[in-house]
Amino acid sequence: MNSNVTRRLQPTPDRYSLEKSFGRLLLAVLLFQLVSGLRAQSAGTEETKVSDDDMQIDGVFNSALPGTVKKHRVKLLFRPHFGDFHRKDYLRVPLSLRYGITGQWEVTGGVEGYFSHGFGDKNWFEKNGFSSLNLSTKYRIGQRLWAHWDTGVGVDYRTPVSSPPSDVSDGLRHLSYYASFSRELESLPDWRVFWNVGADDVSTTGRPVVLEKNDLGDDSVNVTGGVVWQRAHHSYTFEASYATTRLTGIRNRDVFSIRPGIIWKLPKKYTFNAKGDWFLGVSTRVSHGTDGSDFGLSGKLRVSFNFKQWWRSKFPKETN
Repeated sequence: MNSNVTRRLQPTPDRYSLEKSFGRLLLAVLLFQLVSGLRAQSAGTEETKVSDDDMQIDGVFNSALPGTVKKHRVKLLFRPHFGDFHRKDYLRVPLSLRYGITGQWEVTGGVEGYFSHGFGDKNWFEKNGFSSLNLSTKYRIGQRLWAHWDTGVGVDYRTPVSSPPSDVSDGLRHLSYYASFSRELESLPDWRVFWNVGADDVSTTGRPVVLEKNDLGDDSVNVTGGVVWQRAHHSYTFEASYATTRLTGIRNRDVFSIRPGIIWKLPKKYTFNAKGDWFLGVSTRVSHGTDGSDFGLSGKLRVSFNFKQWWRSKFPKETN
């Protein structure tokens, strides 16, 4: 690893005040949805629940559960980071395509774009481009290895492209491996426990390395555990994770974090009957590591389209 590492500066007072206000709003949404869920009726059908595939929203719920997309299904995913409006000068806009090779094996490829949103130090669209290339694959083993435990394994690859600003890229290349395990609780309907183990191999790319507070920035191993409570249109999540560079890296760095969150599958009336499935994710994060303690809130919107279904509706096959 390159020793020339820059830790990202803390927000200015004005931006910090705005961040606190935005954080209170997200926390209010989180509490409102929790109360609504506690008062809701029993969970709906599997089709209305948030799937394992849709539940993984970086910054809201980072863990990859074992489930995969259906065979031959193609999904177009659009995930703007709306929290960037108050934390960064640029809005990150990931766009990816996910495909189910079989009922147990999926692949995903995508890019992350960015543009200056005008609420920071840069004018609207003054600078824009692509910041990273992302590739991943996951295979669902099921319960063949461990009775009652659903199991999946996966690999994620992310590398910066072009010359993105430090606001949107850490400048590092990541190759991550993981194994995921989850089990439904018979005594508590709609509850699941899960745990993951993984490793992150990090390499430099010649670009400046700029890290957020408590980012490890080095080869590391990690373990995560938590619970998921699935209701009709809602999933309540809690994950606790520990990552360390002591076993594989060149630095002795550790970080422990907890992250409760809610992922809400928006009803059609709230999306003006727009196509696709719309998910609003809200979470809080408390972490403690080598750089000290940190607290953050995150809100993200994810839109998922069944690309294959859309394609067929636009270009139906001719019949004789």
